[in-house]
Amino acid sequence: MANTPDPLANNPAIRQWAERFYAVKAWAMPDMPDPGDEELDARRKAALAELAKITIPAALSSGARRSLAGGRKALKKEILSAGGVEAFDQIDSDIQDLSSQIAAQLATAAARNKAQAAVAAVEQKFKAVRDSLDQGAFTYLEGLIKAAHKAMTAAVTASDFEAVEASAKDITVQAEAAHAYGQFFDNWTRGTLALIAAMNGGAKDTAENDRSARMKTAAGHSETGAFGAAKAALEGWKANLGDEGDLAKALSFDALLVDYMANAHDRCEFILASAVPDARDYRNHLKNAKKKAYKEQKFTEAEALVQELIAYSSQERGALARYMRSFDGSLRADQGFRDALAAAETKQKFKGTNDPAGAMADLKAWEKSNRALMRKSLSKQIVKALEKKYQALSKVLTDPELSDLKATWDAHKLLADADNFDKDAGAPQYHAKLDQLFKLEKVVDERREMALILQRYPAAAAYEFQKPVADALTAKKYPEAVAAVPDALAKLRAMPAYLDTRTAAQDLLAVLPGDADELTGPLDAAIKAAEVTARGGDPAKAAGDLQAVLDGTDYMDLVLAMADYRAKLAKVQKEHSRTKKYLKLAPAEDALDASLKTATDRADSDKEYGDAFLLLDAHQKLLAEVKPMATARFQVNGILKALERAGTDAAKLTPFKERVAAAEDEAKKPDFTTAKTAFDGIRTDLQALCTEAAEDCEARDGVGSNAGHSLDRHGPGVSDDDLIERLKTGKPPNAKSDDERSYTGASSKFHSAQDWLAGRELAAQAAKAKGIDIDEAEMDVSGDPLDWPEENADFTVEHGRAIDKAYIGHKKHVRMDDEPVPDKTYESFEEVEGLTRAYVNFIWEPEDLPDETTGHPNPGTHYPQEETQDNADYAEKYKARHGTAPTKIPGRWVMMQQYPVADGWDNETKTYTNANPGNMIP
Repeated sequence: MANTPDPLANNPAIRQWAERFYAVKAWAMPDMPDPGDEELDARRKAALAELAKITIPAALSSGARRSLAGGRKALKKEILSAGGVEAFDQIDSDIQDLSSQIAAQLATAAARNKAQAAVAAVEQKFKAVRDSLDQGAFTYLEGLIKAAHKAMTAAVTASDFEAVEASAKDITVQAEAAHAYGQFFDNWTRGTLALIAAMNGGAKDTAENDRSARMKTAAGHSETGAFGAAKAALEGWKANLGDEGDLAKALSFDALLVDYMANAHDRCEFILASAVPDARDYRNHLKNAKKKAYKEQKFTEAEALVQELIAYSSQERGALARYMRSFDGSLRADQGFRDALAAAETKQKFKGTNDPAGAMADLKAWEKSNRALMRKSLSKQIVKALEKKYQALSKVLTDPELSDLKATWDAHKLLADADNFDKDAGAPQYHAKLDQLFKLEKVVDERREMALILQRYPAAAAYEFQKPVADALTAKKYPEAVAAVPDALAKLRAMPAYLDTRTAAQDLLAVLPGDADELTGPLDAAIKAAEVTARGGDPAKAAGDLQAVLDGTDYMDLVLAMADYRAKLAKVQKEHSRTKKYLKLAPAEDALDASLKTATDRADSDKEYGDAFLLLDAHQKLLAEVKPMATARFQVNGILKALERAGTDAAKLTPFKERVAAAEDEAKKPDFTTAKTAFDGIRTDLQALCTEAAEDCEARDGVGSNAGHSLDRHGPGVSDDDLIERLKTGKPPNAKSDDERSYTGASSKFHSAQDWLAGRELAAQAAKAKGIDIDEAEMDVSGDPLDWPEENADFTVEHGRAIDKAYIGHKKHVRMDDEPVPDKTYESFEEVEGLTRAYVNFIWEPEDLPDETTGHPNPGTHYPQEETQDNADYAEKYKARHGTAPTKIPGRWVMMQQYPVADGWDNETKTYTNANPGNMIP
């Protein structure tokens, strides 16, 4: 998702008003001066009146709103502080400038919203089509979207945003053309593979080489958006065929097969596995179609088989197949049923009457006339066919209905197993109730959502919208419970908005001046009226009515200020907390906390939410200054400890430690800019020592182990071409032969040895905190094996700064394996940069058992050296040699993996969009 520009950050015309607020310290407002010079008093009064006409529209972004409101407040302070008439010429001009700027920003805000929607739409379009594109088309669209992102981020004026919107809409058109080409490319890649499979000798080699060459040529065209030329280049491959028309036939078959798999295959598979009488005649159609296409090259005949399969697997026949599942096999003993089934078979037969809907209607008529037989059949089907459904439902229901389901199921099964199918006293007596209980499955998701709302908003329970459902379940009136769920859910869905709006109104009421009866009275009445409406069963209307009052001009400024502040506070507090996790330097942390407290006190104590927002913005800029310093220090400290662990000469480390102490002194002042420069310099100067230590760590880990390959595959020495080759062929950068393969969907590397070594050490320290010392040479395994120490320690290290780049695979290559199938390698890929996380995995490797002679089972028994897989394997083999279990196992910890994490990365916003892993540090 493209970054939405914040006018407070990138628009000088907006930013100037925030800076003016800071410059005049407008959070401290003087009192109205006593009357004096008449002309001065008149000018002051007139200026205040003009300023009072200015309102800050809700349509603006929060940053723009608070900056402009800050400017308005700064102007008010200047008006109250002006000591002479001459100051008002400039003040009056500035009031007009502020008013004009607000009007201009309204138009800009509207254009920004349209641009953002257009960019979001083209992003979704690209996401939907990208996996069908060759690398050229992928790169072409990706480049256009990146340009749109860049333009969006830089946009300031309405015309800037209008240009972004127009560009995004044009890219959407290009994406449609790219998608059409991509679908052809998909068909072509599979179709040509199928045609080549039937070739031999030199002709096959020539066709394969021409195919590769044309794919490269086509990618060159598609990379410029010339999709027609790209398609023509691919179509030219037909010159390799004896009959050039065979290519069109192969592509037509492939397109039809793709359509069948997407739209009809699942339903067809269900029908073919059912009791529909003529299903057996079509069970081999798909296999035969593929055989004719891929083995015999008879694409027209193959296409006819698929077309017939599509026609056979109609929705009506699918409904018949589902209905016939309710028939138990015991019914076939009844002649009447056999006759009815034979008649239905004739009526539904595809190569006959082909009326599956009529056949189902006839069978239902027979069912009504044979209730006793059907009751027996249904009981048997319930026991046999609904067991899995019963087990699944048992896992999601809760009491009281869960207990009732189990009791009813057990009672029915007991009678059915005893062949008691009496209507009143046998298993059929439970059919209706089981049917009602099973229908609770239809509302499982809705009830789960209701429970989640009540969990997140406990106050909603007091409105009792869930009560009709609960009461019906308690009374075992299950149809009523199912019927009550939609209304209850709709009301509960409206509760979060109502409760949030009510809280906002109550908070506003609390901060209004006590003597402002003309404001507090109507608001208090609106809150009470909304509560009556909500409890009366319409929380949506209650929220709307109350919001309409809050949107009134009397309250809007304060409501917006409170909302803007709270949204900003949530974001800033999260970043503040994250920064402190890296910082861990008390004086500097105190300075950060004091800065944040200044902002929050302005809201909590003074109820000046607009001021607090702008103070939070200032604090946010401080965090942006502190975090790079803190993450650099975080890495430097990790690096120095890693170098100590690696046995680096202390004399080499002492100068760096002294520089660290000096940099920390700067941070404590606090002078974060100087400290950042110092830590960055230290980190850079540690490169040579880090490179040497990293290589030594890998060499040690790799002795007699599969570990020790992280640097070779992900280190800074790995080239971009190596990363791309791994995606496209599976061959890793450290391959010992051309045949070695290690497939991956994301091929990544570290920027520097410092990043790599810091990650290793930070994970080692986290392991130490969990009781795992990666330097230990033996492990205590006395006692119950279930209580033995862990043999694995893995962590995701969040460095808080960019550590690498990666290539992420999207469209997979296709290979021929009797038929075209997706390969483990990729045709297209995306380049991403700025990843901040690395996955680190340490594992315990027990030593081999030595070449030795023991007294077990007999004196002088000789055992050769023996490899061990893990502690359990070591203990078993040790006991076989010595007759007793070991109490300690010698071995070592090795770093089996370390690689940058690309999963969940948004390359535009430079953030991870998935949830933080449970093993993340810090």
